[in-house]
Amino acid sequence: MKTFTSLLDVMMKILLITFLLFPETILGEYGVVCPTLIEAVEGDAVTLRGSLSPPVNLTPYTLDLKRLDLSDDLVHVYRDGEDHFPPQSHHYRGRTTLIHEDLIRGTVTLQISSVNLSDTGPYEVYVPDLKARCVFYLTVERKANRSKRNDSSTSGPPVEEETESDHRGDGENRKTARAVILPSVLLLGILLVLVLMRGKIKSCIERLRGRKEQEPETAGNGCEMKNLNIEAAKGDEDLERAAGNGVLL
Repeated sequence: MKTFTSLLDVMMKILLITFLLFPETILGEYGVVCPTLIEAVEGDAVTLRGSLSPPVNLTPYTLDLKRLDLSDDLVHVYRDGEDHFPPQSHHYRGRTTLIHEDLIRGTVTLQISSVNLSDTGPYEVYVPDLKARCVFYLTVERKANRSKRNDSSTSGPPVEEETESDHRGDGENRKTARAVILPSVLLLGILLVLVLMRGKIKSCIERLRGRKEQEPETAGNGCEMKNLNIEAAKGDEDLERAAGNGVLL
């Protein structure tokens, strides 16, 4: 409960201070929307713009554009559809232009030419009859400082350009890598196959050994059969020869 009370007191104080400093903002039906900060470099032309919300044709109204931190505060004055230069501050004389066409759409557009460091400060757009105002801050920087900042932001480590020799070297490196990697992959594949088929290879070797052991016996039996066949053939020849001679056996 104490925390809520303290927060309420703070909010009331903020509203009271706002009412005392800017009573038109609280009581008026209109407001002016404008940027809070405008940055420029000395020698540039600056546009200060504020738009009435809700929009109203400002052509018949009185407009005051002021510099809040100067005693000679009138930057530009607009009365009865015309610009009034006599009450204008000598600091801005001949350097301001109010765009009258934008007033029809409820927009205040003021251009200040050739700004300098002394133009830095708070500005106000004020429509007395509508009790509407807007405050923004213009800051002007030295041109030398902006140039140094741009140079430092654009400077950096030099970018090395790729040459044809670099690309050629990359191609040769790739070829060398392929020549080394491909045989290695093939060798690993062969070893893997051998490991996986080790059992089958062993069984095949054992079968081959068994066949070799059986071959001498088979060869010996074959020789005996051949000798028997030869002797039988000789016996048949003797019989035929005896029969031809008329010898009885």
